[in-house]
Amino acid sequence: PGKQMAIDAELSNGMINENEARTRRDEIGREADFYGAMDGASKFVKGDAIAGIIITLINIAGGFAVGTIDKGWPAGQSASIFTKLTIGDGLTSQIPSFIISMAAALIVTRSGDKGNLGTEITGQLVSQPKGLIITAIFLAALAFSPLPTVPLLTIAIGIGVLSWILIRVSKDQVIQEHEQAQAEAAQVAPEPPQVEDLLKIDVLELEVGYGLVPLIDTHQGGDLLDRVSAVRRQLAVELGLVMPPVRIRDNMQLPPNEYRVKIRGNTVASGQADPGKLLAMDSGFVTGKVEGVHTVEPAFGLDAWWIDASIRARAESMNYTVVDPTSVLATHITEIVKTYADELLTREEVNNLLEALKEKAAKLVEETVPGVIKVGELQKVLQSLLRERVPVRDIETILETLADWGTKTKDLDVLVEYARNALRRTICSLYADTNDQGVLTLVCVTLDPRLEDQINAYIDRGAAGTVLNVPARVARDIATTVSNELNTVIAHGRLPVVIASPQVRNAMWQILEPHIPGVAVLGYNEIVSGIDVESVGLIGPMGEQTNHQNTASPPNPAVPAGVA
Repeated sequence: PGKQMAIDAELSNGMINENEARTRRDEIGREADFYGAMDGASKFVKGDAIAGIIITLINIAGGFAVGTIDKGWPAGQSASIFTKLTIGDGLTSQIPSFIISMAAALIVTRSGDKGNLGTEITGQLVSQPKGLIITAIFLAALAFSPLPTVPLLTIAIGIGVLSWILIRVSKDQVIQEHEQAQAEAAQVAPEPPQVEDLLKIDVLELEVGYGLVPLIDTHQGGDLLDRVSAVRRQLAVELGLVMPPVRIRDNMQLPPNEYRVKIRGNTVASGQADPGKLLAMDSGFVTGKVEGVHTVEPAFGLDAWWIDASIRARAESMNYTVVDPTSVLATHITEIVKTYADELLTREEVNNLLEALKEKAAKLVEETVPGVIKVGELQKVLQSLLRERVPVRDIETILETLADWGTKTKDLDVLVEYARNALRRTICSLYADTNDQGVLTLVCVTLDPRLEDQINAYIDRGAAGTVLNVPARVARDIATTVSNELNTVIAHGRLPVVIASPQVRNAMWQILEPHIPGVAVLGYNEIVSGIDVESVGLIGPMGEQTNHQNTASPPNPAVPAGVA
């Protein structure tokens, strides 16, 4: 009754139509008939079995009494004779019960069916030759028991031959169907792909040469698909960005061991991998040379060698970092996604992030979007953060910050700086590390206030947003000077970090990023308490001659480092 009421409720709500409701009612009816028949049959078989057991026990006890009391036989002789007689009588009496239980099983099985019983039984026996094989083996085993040997062996051989014929017929039928399907496919001309399908572009695509197919094919032991799934989970935790699915396909035009990564149909990176070897990378502390083919690690540009697996232990003993080819591809894809994360963050993905946030802070989303900031503007803010590899996982804090300051300014660059200030703990944790004394330390270089004043002179803050126009020569000189100072930071084994005042932080990053990939520029307001700042260099102002040339000569073509 409960299932019937559920069907009626779904039908009245429009969740299912009348045909589906009728089908489900019929299924419930068959189910009720099945359990009803099963209940009656089980009670009958159970009662008959209990009666047979009782009769057997009575026969044994009565026969024993007759033999010992009436005939005067010894107890052992009476038990032996009447036990054998009782077993034979029990087997004879249980044959009708066995037939009745089989009949009950057949009735129960087809209680809800409307077909012919003979046709169904024949179809079931013919459809499963394995069942006949098992039956033939069982009968052949019984032939070696005290039961009649010739009839059992005859039946076993007959059933075995029948099952063999059925298997041959089934195989021939499958072969005929396959040949018929191939003939029909050959006769039918392949349809050209739909024009609409040609317009679709995969967001993230990996093309591999045929030599790298074993890294992808699970039947050949490849686990690249599992690694890509792990990369998606890793990036979701680190960046708060759901990495789009990677379309992996082989390209016969590529060299066998080469691969290319595309974003929206455009190649952004490429590399090589050797499926039969391992990659030994120079960690900077190697103590010897290793035998192999020299190459460059594609993700970070490190010197590396493709080596045989047999010398892996020797390479690791010399402080080489040894990884397999699948790890090389997975790491390269990870770095590519981090580098182009702002391009992969679509407006649809921003809406998905907002929908997920509604489950936790629905009022915040309703008050902020689109009243204070529109989805497109929120997308640009998140893209700016991701462009500098700032995680956007804490989107609640970002949205609260935009709700506070979005009514005071519409300059997206300024809103990004406010968002960075709110995420200062997260930003510091990316670049701070523990020194020998166990203190969190941020190794960096800083800017001279006079250099900041020079950069600030190239910033134009207007109603349309913040515009930075830096002559190419000045940008190149600043980047060269900073790069020389950052060599000291990199020598300490740290990431290249520059600290500047909040007013010029974004402008400084825009100047350095084209020349120093991976550089991080932090504002003084983004340094949290508890972290020691260790400045290993101070970047002074550019020379007066360069400034004089820039002001006296005609303006050079500006470097459009960022326009909001």
